Amino acid sequence: MDPLLLRVRTPSSVVLDAPVRAVRAEDASGWFGVAPGRTELVATLPVGLVVYRDDEGEGFIAVGGGLLHLCGRECRVMVRDAVATRSLAAVGPELERYVDRRERRIARERGIIDDLAREALRRLVERGRR
Repeated sequence: MDPLLLRVRTPSSVVLDAPVRAVRAEDASGWFGVAPGRTELVATLPVGLVVYRDDEGEGFIAVGGGLLHLCGRECRVMVRDAVATRSLAAVGPELERYVDRRERRIARERGIIDDLAREALRRLVERGRR
């Protein structure tokens, strides 16, 4: 069976571009597998792992969230951040860093939304006084 071509990219680099036998990833509904012959697929990936199997065994990619697109024999993974390794133990610290970064970004965005809501409410109150 012909392999899949797994291409993992960040905005600044190509993390992996190699033939693989299978890919496992996680989306909001849980883990799913991708192998040659599967129908086209697009999935949103949270901060987590992409696991692949090739002739050398299993490999792991810590991802900072992004998209997976399977089309034909090409599986493209486009993510903010990614680190590829053969050691599952090496992935843990990267995932922790991605989770921390995501939580800080969410808190910052939540603060911006709160500021906008307060400003909108203030303007509505001012209009009501006129």
